[in-house]
Amino acid sequence: MALLVMKFGGSLTANAQQLRRVIQIIHAESLAWRRLVVVVSAMSGATDTLRRIVELAQQREVGAHRRLLAGLRADHIALIESLFPAGSARTHLLQLLDQQLFNLLALCEKVLHSGALSAHQRDAAMAIGERLMASIVATLAQQEGLPAALVHAESIIITDDVHQNAHPLRDLVDERAEHILLPLLDKGIIPILAGFIGATQNGETTTLGRGGSDLTATLLAAALGADEVWMWTSVDGIMSADPALVPNARVIPTLTYEEIGELAFFGARLLHPGAIEPLIQPKIPLRVRNPNNLDHDGTLVRADSPIDGKRVKAVTAVDGLYLARRNQPLDLVTFLAQVRKNVSSLMADPVIVAQSYRRAALVFVVPTSEGPQAVAEASRQLQALLTDWEIQPVKVIAAIGANVDLHLFLDKKIRLLASAFSANERRLIAVQPADVRAALQQLHRLTESDYSQS
Repeated sequence: MALLVMKFGGSLTANAQQLRRVIQIIHAESLAWRRLVVVVSAMSGATDTLRRIVELAQQREVGAHRRLLAGLRADHIALIESLFPAGSARTHLLQLLDQQLFNLLALCEKVLHSGALSAHQRDAAMAIGERLMASIVATLAQQEGLPAALVHAESIIITDDVHQNAHPLRDLVDERAEHILLPLLDKGIIPILAGFIGATQNGETTTLGRGGSDLTATLLAAALGADEVWMWTSVDGIMSADPALVPNARVIPTLTYEEIGELAFFGARLLHPGAIEPLIQPKIPLRVRNPNNLDHDGTLVRADSPIDGKRVKAVTAVDGLYLARRNQPLDLVTFLAQVRKNVSSLMADPVIVAQSYRRAALVFVVPTSEGPQAVAEASRQLQALLTDWEIQPVKVIAAIGANVDLHLFLDKKIRLLASAFSANERRLIAVQPADVRAALQQLHRLTESDYSQS
């Protein structure tokens, strides 16, 4: 029987108007599909606020962390009161809100007294936003007459114990999804789950990294044998570049799994870097759509694309770090082992390596899933570790689609710090952050016509 998994991002759970639109979409698709699963993100900005609250507690900024917590509570109270009339549903949600925030206050007290903040404690705090929103959406769906049920994500998304960026244990996820969700689906019930959150086999809360709700949706789709996955967001689809940097960026109609994976790895913030992997083997299509523009088909992601390899579909940039050392030989294997041991949680392996007898330059990508402070933190750690190296932030630019030699299309005023072919023979370049806007705008012209280069 046809099964659809839908995920709604934080921009669509930010206010009552958007949430009512979410419920309309769920209702419409429940009529079109025999079985439906819904994954929701926290209110826009809530996860970052929760992280900041516990960080302020660690810094013993008592007034600051309490003010942030009070603001978060006020935002959720306003949302609940605008969606639910006085009665049992509203009372239940307000009690749940206060219970979750009381637990957060207790956690902050522990952190205040110890001065230490563990990754496990960060996860416990940051999971609150998704938990609250899943309860709100499930209750709202029930209020509107939909056969919906809240399902706790921690009961299904079982992970390892790598807090803040946990890896799902796929066999256990598949087993739990079949045991818990299929009976509900067989009864015509719509399960509604929080994204982003998992749990270890011992029941400790974990999180899947920034954008982890995407991964929750695709894991469930693969586990349940879904026919499609739809990611609902506030834009019409996946763009050919970041519109904030390239004003004439356009929606890409189709992408392959490989292309969307590269886009996610090299900086596109619309999808978790690991979210495509569960879809590849079962060949489950993914579509990115805007609930406020249903006339637009959005972007379809599938195993192949009719114009694959003939056109640059997108240009994208991701944060990175450039490391260089002169006048000394380098044992690359030993050096990389040292870096992985000390900074592996913040950086991927190098995407560009240039080495001669007494000179070396490397460029590392800092994935968007590590958060906005990851570049500064990785740089700080490397500066302490590698005192004789030049270390500076860069932007790593990649072209998705046709394989082109990017530097041929750039103004000579843009200084290339490094250039190389990636593992799949795509050209990558590293530029200074101040040059990224101009570089992307110049390279984006390649998306306007068919182009291929042998």
